Amino acid sequence: MTSSSDNRIYKVLVVVLILMLAALAIWSYSTFNENEDIMEALTDEKMEIQKELDNISNEYALELEKGTLLSNDLEDARERINRLVDSVDRLEGSVELLAKLRREFAKIKVERDELREELAVLKSENAQLVAKNDSTLQVLNTEVITSIKKSDSINMLTDNMNKAAVLMPVNFETKSYIVRSSGRQVENDRARRVDALNTCFTLPNNTLAEQGVQTLYLQIINPENNVVGARKKIKFGDQELTYSKEVQFNYKGEELKICEMIDLPKEMRESGNYRINLFRDSERLATQVVSLR
Repeated sequence: MTSSSDNRIYKVLVVVLILMLAALAIWSYSTFNENEDIMEALTDEKMEIQKELDNISNEYALELEKGTLLSNDLEDARERINRLVDSVDRLEGSVELLAKLRREFAKIKVERDELREELAVLKSENAQLVAKNDSTLQVLNTEVITSIKKSDSINMLTDNMNKAAVLMPVNFETKSYIVRSSGRQVENDRARRVDALNTCFTLPNNTLAEQGVQTLYLQIINPENNVVGARKKIKFGDQELTYSKEVQFNYKGEELKICEMIDLPKEMRESGNYRINLFRDSERLATQVVSLR
């Protein structure tokens, strides 16, 4: 009787054990599949984040090509993104790694938004500066205006503002005259009859230019390469200028027309080309060639 009872207990234990082993197998299989799904999801999310990081890096690269005051910040941010992507790409996906990647990605997105705002502000300020410069520099000569149109950065705009402050003459023109004893002037282009050369030019309105008493130097060179007029010399550093007449004027920011008459002595009267130059210090501001028969 006791032996039969023991056999039944043994059989029950075996059945329970088999059931437990079966349950363990089912749980292990389920857990394995669940872990596989989790790892696949982690890998997919990691790749998605890496793709977003690549997009942000490419976005920074496009801004760097434009050239802005934030170029250094953009370059640093792009380098951090590239290092993060490289380091993560070599590691297997894990919950801990993905959590770190999510935190870094969140920081980079915040930084990206801040840089976007700064770029937007700079672009707005740049547009305002361009508009202001265009209206201020409309009175300047073609060379300065062309330079302004080519400017595409704040540093270049600043450089153009400095150029805008330079007082540049316009309508630079020289005519030759016979001067009667009465003082009446008759235009003539025969070298042997010409008594004087009259050079006129206009200083335009320029509120940015220096105001007050200023000096320019007029130089007339005859066909024999001799300077006509006072023939005085002045040095500017290593350079020496021989000029025909010193032109002084009081500039008040408004348009000013200036004419200077230079006598042409008989011994200096030659048929051919006369070159007329206007200098500020050693810088030549304007030039013209007048031909006498």
